[in-house]
Amino acid sequence: MDDRWRRRSAGSSTYEQLRALIVEGGLEPGAPLSAPELAEQLGVSRTPVREAIGSLVLEGLAVRRGSNRTMVAPVSVAELEHVFDVRARLEGLIAADAARRLTAADVEALERLIVLMERLRDDHVEVVRFGAEFHDELQRISGNQLAENLLRIVRAHADRYRSLTSRRPGRSSDAADEHRAIFEAVAARDPDRAEAVMREHIDAAKAVAIAVMLERDAAK
Repeated sequence: MDDRWRRRSAGSSTYEQLRALIVEGGLEPGAPLSAPELAEQLGVSRTPVREAIGSLVLEGLAVRRGSNRTMVAPVSVAELEHVFDVRARLEGLIAADAARRLTAADVEALERLIVLMERLRDDHVEVVRFGAEFHDELQRISGNQLAENLLRIVRAHADRYRSLTSRRPGRSSDAADEHRAIFEAVAARDPDRAEAVMREHIDAAKAVAIAVMLERDAAK
């Protein structure tokens, strides 16, 4: 764990810090989660670390092996498929709801992000950033708080596989085009089309991630 993780805001809870470490790769799949060691590294007592680990187990980002051993949950093709399938359904629902509630101001906000993605389509970091903002805007517009809460859990799992897709040559450009298609369906206030193209977008990311994982496994 490097210094950038230790410099996280003092206002972040222990749970939020550990969750971010897992999602963003600071703690790799299979890494042991030792309350004493993590407490020392984060500069907190062991009690909030133990509570955070318990929450991460419930969320599926950590797993228990025996009574005294907990580790970061492993990644696999099977889990990847489940995660992306659930995400596609939730994101599709949000896109459909957003299409029903869209205002003129919402169209402008969404289109601004699409234009930025298209201008920077070969910069995977920027495409990921603006893509995340686009999805967040759709959540806000949809007004579907339950789907948003469920999606927060699912996205944490999906984000662990993000590096498999975002750095794939040509993927960022494809993602920009897919977001344009989602925007056009939502802007047309077509819920069915918005849901369909959103699910196609998530399925495309899933296919790339699976291909990369299988290639890596074959190379081992």
